[in-house]
Amino acid sequence: MRHYELIYIINPNLADEDYKAVIQKVKDLIQEQKGVVIKTQEWGKQTLAYWIKKFDKGFYVFIEFCAEQTLIALLERIFNLDDRILKFQTVKLADKADPEKLLKEQEGKLKKSDTQGGSSGQEQSSNPDNETGSDSEVRNGDE
Repeated sequence: MRHYELIYIINPNLADEDYKAVIQKVKDLIQEQKGVVIKTQEWGKQTLAYWIKKFDKGFYVFIEFCAEQTLIALLERIFNLDDRILKFQTVKLADKADPEKLLKEQEGKLKKSDTQGGSSGQEQSSNPDNETGSDSEVRNGDE
């Protein structure tokens, strides 16, 4: 399995239940394709750096997951067809990853932040053990 990060921006005019439904749809799709969701962070409604599809705000969502590369093409296709998704970016962190090990590391980070008296809500998503490189993919949907 490969290790990926996905950030996508959701239409800011959606109702709260529709917003949650989009996030759940993405998680379910990853799991249906035998992928493993490592971490999900909802960054909330943010002002965009520039207008995207006539919107100046959007809900940001970050997902870290492991999956086969065929899932990425499927996600891109679905994101391009779904009007609720304004923009997205998928980055491959490593060619070979052990999802169970990554899940345990994530649980350890959560426990460590709980014992230190809380956390700031922001975590670094980079891991020095992973390969980062030129294998990033950007698909807009504005095209």
